[in-house]
Amino acid sequence: MNATQTKPAKPNDLPIRLLGGALFVIPFALFAWLGGWWFFGLMLAATGLATFELIGLMRKAGHAPSLLIALFAALIAFDAVVLPGSSILLFAGVIGLMATLALELRKPLDQASSDWALAVAGGLYLGLTGGHLAAVRWVENGLWWLALTCITTWLADSGAYLVGRRFGKRKLAPRISPGKTVEGYLGGIVAAVLGGALLGWFAPFGVWIWAGRRRVGWLAQLVLGDLIESMFKRQANAKDSGHLIPGHGGIYDRIDSLLWAGVLIYHLHALSLLLI
Repeated sequence: MNATQTKPAKPNDLPIRLLGGALFVIPFALFAWLGGWWFFGLMLAATGLATFELIGLMRKAGHAPSLLIALFAALIAFDAVVLPGSSILLFAGVIGLMATLALELRKPLDQASSDWALAVAGGLYLGLTGGHLAAVRWVENGLWWLALTCITTWLADSGAYLVGRRFGKRKLAPRISPGKTVEGYLGGIVAAVLGGALLGWFAPFGVWIWAGRRRVGWLAQLVLGDLIESMFKRQANAKDSGHLIPGHGGIYDRIDSLLWAGVLIYHLHALSLLLI
């Protein structure tokens, strides 16, 4: 959620940003519409790329976590969410993940344990959140729930930026992301709630009742995904997580808020089933 005082793009940068945005949005929308294993594969790939970028940020911050261990952890967590019935596979994966600590023993003991913990924690975080976003598409009326996730997240980003730029005075988390303001954050939440309610007019009955009218207030937690990535970038003294998307940075930069929103919306759907 970007309640920042960023400078507008230069005129000669605009075509690059538009192209980069299209390169991200068009495949995402196409695979989301196809659903099933198509979207599963897309999110698995995006999770892997985001993990690669996160490990890069950690290394810029002076750590040396293993990319292989992080990717393995992300895969285990991703599959645990999307394929919850595969308990034997999950158990084997956890045992294998614990065994990967041996790969770090060539380092000094204190560095080995910290690097292993960073790799595992980073991989598990992105795997769990990426898996939830993929799983949103698989629930009943999954395309609508995924649309709710994306639209409210993007509205929150836009509302936070516009309100923060015009009215922002009080810093939200100055040590992590100095440009974000409380006013921008609240503006983003209002935009997300109104957008979710509007989407409810066109969505199936269940989505409107539980997401659009009663539970979109959960989106107040959307800022966490963006702040977590901002923390990593702050420690690494990096503006972006990567350079894969022209004019937009890396994959992690584009999906940080979406990942956390996927967790919230997935469990919002589960709660709606319990309360019906």
